[in-house]
Amino acid sequence: MSTSIQESPRTGTELERRLVQAPLNPALRGPVLLATDGTGRSGAPVIAARLIAQHLGVPVEVVTVIEPQLAYGASLGGVPVYLPELDDALRERRLADVQAYVMRYSDGTVPPAIHVAFGVIANEVARVAAQRSATLVVVGAAPHQRLNHMVAGERAVRVLRSSTVPVLSVPPGFEALPRNVVVAVDFSPASVRAAETALLLVAGGGTLTLLHVVSPLLGDAPLRDVEGRDPAAAVQSLFGRLRDELRPCVPDDVTVETRVRTDYDVEGIVETASDLDADLIAVGTHGPRLLERMFIGSVASSVLHAAAHAVLAAPPPPAAEALEIWRHLTGPAASVRCDDWAAELDAFTLRNRGRRVAIEVDDLEIGAQMLGRGALVGVTYDPHDRRVEIVVGNAHRARRHLMHSIPNVESVAMTVEERSGGEALALRHGDGQTLVLVG
Repeated sequence: MSTSIQESPRTGTELERRLVQAPLNPALRGPVLLATDGTGRSGAPVIAARLIAQHLGVPVEVVTVIEPQLAYGASLGGVPVYLPELDDALRERRLADVQAYVMRYSDGTVPPAIHVAFGVIANEVARVAAQRSATLVVVGAAPHQRLNHMVAGERAVRVLRSSTVPVLSVPPGFEALPRNVVVAVDFSPASVRAAETALLLVAGGGTLTLLHVVSPLLGDAPLRDVEGRDPAAAVQSLFGRLRDELRPCVPDDVTVETRVRTDYDVEGIVETASDLDADLIAVGTHGPRLLERMFIGSVASSVLHAAAHAVLAAPPPPAAEALEIWRHLTGPAASVRCDDWAAELDAFTLRNRGRRVAIEVDDLEIGAQMLGRGALVGVTYDPHDRRVEIVVGNAHRARRHLMHSIPNVESVAMTVEERSGGEALALRHGDGQTLVLVG
């Protein structure tokens, strides 16, 4: 349950700037959401949220969460009793605390909208962030202590366990947009989203360094691409593709550099940030799934705990967008998660509707056969029997022809042929696969 107080007006200039930037960077969505209970000793989270919002031309909104209180009635033998009036009193007190705290560091600006929620703090912050389509959540980090790394960044880790929105952990002393940013990349969709989000935050004239850390345990084989090139060439090839992916998001006055370091993940990231005198570290997580909730992206969690810097942690983008990123960076992209297939095939249809396609089946028993050609109308997924249906024909006429229906699909893969720009969809089933070749 939540309520909202004070809706901040958006100026025409803010909206215009937001509309201009939104198509360029998919990480730019809605407001910057500040999560606070109003008791922070440092104004750094408020300052960070305000500076980022002004930079992006989006509003600041605030979320504060009250954990429900129970009273114990003696007449009922100590049985806990829920008293709504107690929550009402807590709500009024919390709202006053948050308003006073935020305005103390807001330089007389218009008070932001405040969302008051009741429940588990991390879950409610994540819920409001998703509901508001927030660009990122800003939380304050406890002062970094050399002998107690577990204190710093813990609030961000808790929110990340549930969040589908990037989370920025801000230490005391944050006073300006970062000019020197290090983004740890493993070329996964989550690390790409971390880089995209970091590009929203870097100040004009700043530098963003894409860092790939190679574990010393892997010796001379840190990463091999699908073409089997030597590791160094593979990394540079992936960096080149990553630069291409990020190019529409890079402001004209920001420099992007790349660096490879052989080290253990966390140590390599934190030490490189220190060597480069970075203001911000950005990392990707693997999203709020079961294992991630238990071991929340060990690298992201450890960096949040270990680094004295501001740390941005980004979950992966939605499934269809993530598969598209894999396809751009590595060529082929495959998914065995059937829960994602509907969105992935919808995205494939959107990209290729009306284009000429050829449908082929390659089976151990019947060999390779051409099933037909035509203009693609759509590819859909039925989760009940894991069936994919491919429809081709004339997209401008009512009459359409179902070319193929494939039950018991086991995986969906997409790839692109760089020279021709054509795309291929591979649906694996049983002892064979069906191919949809575009172009």
